[in-house]
Amino acid sequence: MTGLRPWDDGTRLLSMAICALNAWALWQILRGPASPRGGALPRDVVWLRRLLYADVAGELLLWELLGALSDVAEYSASWAVWTATMILLVRALAGVSARFRIFALALGLIGVLAAAVRPITEAPLLTWWLLLAMATLGCKAMIIAGQGRDKRFSAATVAIGWIALLIPQVHPLLRVGQGPFDSLSLAVQALDVLIVVWAARTAHELAAAPGRAVAAPGTGRTPRLLAAAAVLVLPMVLVGAEKDAWLTYTVADEGCRDRLRPAAGLGPEERRRSFLCLARGETLAADAMFPEDLADQRILIHGAQLCALPGDQGRNALHSRAGGTADTIELAAALEYVCPGIVARQNAEAGRRQAERDLQEATWKAEANARCADPWPRARARRQGTAAYMLPEGGGYAVFDDRDDSAGDPGNIYGDGDEVADIFDAAEDGFIDVVGSSAAIVTNGDAAMCLTVKVFNRAPPLRLTGWDQVVEVGITSRSGHLVVPPYPEGSGGGAAGPLPDLAAAGPGHYRLRIYARTLSLEEHLLVVYPGRSAEKVVHRPHRDAPARPATP
Repeated sequence: MTGLRPWDDGTRLLSMAICALNAWALWQILRGPASPRGGALPRDVVWLRRLLYADVAGELLLWELLGALSDVAEYSASWAVWTATMILLVRALAGVSARFRIFALALGLIGVLAAAVRPITEAPLLTWWLLLAMATLGCKAMIIAGQGRDKRFSAATVAIGWIALLIPQVHPLLRVGQGPFDSLSLAVQALDVLIVVWAARTAHELAAAPGRAVAAPGTGRTPRLLAAAAVLVLPMVLVGAEKDAWLTYTVADEGCRDRLRPAAGLGPEERRRSFLCLARGETLAADAMFPEDLADQRILIHGAQLCALPGDQGRNALHSRAGGTADTIELAAALEYVCPGIVARQNAEAGRRQAERDLQEATWKAEANARCADPWPRARARRQGTAAYMLPEGGGYAVFDDRDDSAGDPGNIYGDGDEVADIFDAAEDGFIDVVGSSAAIVTNGDAAMCLTVKVFNRAPPLRLTGWDQVVEVGITSRSGHLVVPPYPEGSGGGAAGPLPDLAAAGPGHYRLRIYARTLSLEEHLLVVYPGRSAEKVVHRPHRDAPARPATP
């Protein structure tokens, strides 16, 4: 019950009432059979008491166990016990006429016959169900009425029998328009135990000789207690069932957001109204944060449940299961009014996770950079640097003027425009494509490689030994800035360590010489110096790469 309903005062009271009812029912059932009064009982009464206790055991446990094995076995056993019990009980009634017995027995047998024929006939199920229900109900009603004339049975037992028989019949009329788990339905389900109590009390009181009543503890008071309980409890149950109709549904009001104040300093009621204001409004996804058919009380309950979760992932998952829509920031902003401090906790959690990611990335970059070394250590340049370069899927990298916005996006080597360098054109050329202030260089794959840049004031000596390819081209810097992008800004890749600006002489024309080779991993050396020529010079094409490794 608590899993299907909000844990409020009504649910607590109903739970306590059901607990008390079950405790009383168990006491009635487990107190055991009374010893026969006034001598030995007739044999049919002895067997009737045994069948009644067997039916009690079946309702509590045995039918459930049989049902786990076979539905047919459960159906057959339960109806067989009821048939024998009904016949003996009708015969054992005292103070009723023979015509009364015949009529009650006829109704009972019609119900039993309908139950036996129903599984093997093709008639509509509704027809058999009505015949079975009406005949069996009539037989039970006559038996309980006959108990009222039989002085062996107490008024409490008769009253319990009538309540157990009639409440399930009246319940569908009372719960029209209600949900399956309203207070009235739960209370009626709990009252199902009364039919077992009635059977146990009937067996217990059959121990009295005909014409003598069994003096059970508290029997004289029980009818009045039951009447008082019916007068007091049933109205409370009906009121509980109407509680759903009192739920409020706040109309979405976008203007309420303009009146919102910080949660700090607001009273509980004002915080709830502020939370409902955000919960009823639209989110960035143009949907309400909570379903529109969800009552205010349900939204507040969901808010409290979301507050109890420690992380935003769990909150988002629970919110989605409830049919809500909102991103992490929006949801936290609304929950700040229900559980103040959640935004601060969320920011702290986000900061902690970001710090962990930063540390992991720094460690990963340091390990990658440690595998790379300057391939030309004796040449001291004006500016230089060595770093691991994380290549994007498909490989390739760019050198470009990142402050030149006159020609689109010069760092996007996978673009399809003619204004910037393109990696596909570079692949067709065999190594490099240069357009204005951008260059796209081809790599052998997309695994991490080592990249060294050296910036000189004039052309350095040409070194070909140990390199697979050496190509020199012209490139322009309009802003006086030429860069190799840092990770992860270079079309998904970038340098894992700092590399200097390659345009050391400011705006103007430069020569870009690219050395490439593959040893244990791919390695590139970029040499940059001022030069006006735009001519492309292939110093060493790839097919002329030497077989031996480079000499320092």
